[in-house]
Amino acid sequence: MEYSLIKFALIQIMKLKFASWNINYRNFTSKHLDFINSTDCDVIALQECKQSFFDDLKEEKLFSFGDFSLLLRPPEAEDGKSRNLGCAIFSKHKIKTSFVVQEVAFPERTLVTQCKFGESLIQFCSFHIPPGSSWGKIKPETFKILAKWLKAQKKPMVLGIDANAPKSDRINIAENEWWWKDEPVFLGAKPEHHLEDVFRKFLNRTPEKLEEIQKLRPDGPLAVSYIRGNKRKYTPSRYDFIYATQDIGVINVKYLYDEAIEAGSDHALVLAELEC
Repeated sequence: MEYSLIKFALIQIMKLKFASWNINYRNFTSKHLDFINSTDCDVIALQECKQSFFDDLKEEKLFSFGDFSLLLRPPEAEDGKSRNLGCAIFSKHKIKTSFVVQEVAFPERTLVTQCKFGESLIQFCSFHIPPGSSWGKIKPETFKILAKWLKAQKKPMVLGIDANAPKSDRINIAENEWWWKDEPVFLGAKPEHHLEDVFRKFLNRTPEKLEEIQKLRPDGPLAVSYIRGNKRKYTPSRYDFIYATQDIGVINVKYLYDEAIEAGSDHALVLAELEC
């Protein structure tokens, strides 16, 4: 009994602020810097990031460590602009290793880092799913490969993703609509991996917030992270997510859409306060 109490006392719960943001292939400006700084995040996962943005943000020393997928899978001579879109991760905690998921069609749209948190290693991921309108079946194949890869992982993990899905994001996830039948293997009610959508996890224990959303947007989405469509028809969508393994606790999750648009993007920044 005495040993158990001592062991329990040594367990340290660490709080972590994790952000995910598709920056829409923009050039780095002071607005990006000020906005990212205002989130006070410990780790940020970026999608649609180009080399100059990564270099400029790294130069600001807002984070002690950073890595970039295009450094691990450099663009080749025959690659078009779309293969120059990378994923970046910046962290205030030491990055031990980084790699891309080689099995997918576009490895540069993935980045995985392992960071030292106290005595533990946590894996952080930044994923960008290719849009089906441009790349067809590559999109659902990427979902399937990444779901299988995630299922095999054993370490605690937090990932940020621009999923370009679902077609509709309902309060009851079983009522979601999809662009491709294989998208639910990653994003559905019973995914083929063991990670959870932290926003749904947060709403499950804050019913008053879920009730507010239901009144505001009864047909969804749960939050607005992207507006798709054209001048004739705009459709608010939740395309951006943070997922985490079940051993990561959730304190709060925010979708900062207006602030992110003002800072210079077409996607919301998703910010999660977590416990490790």
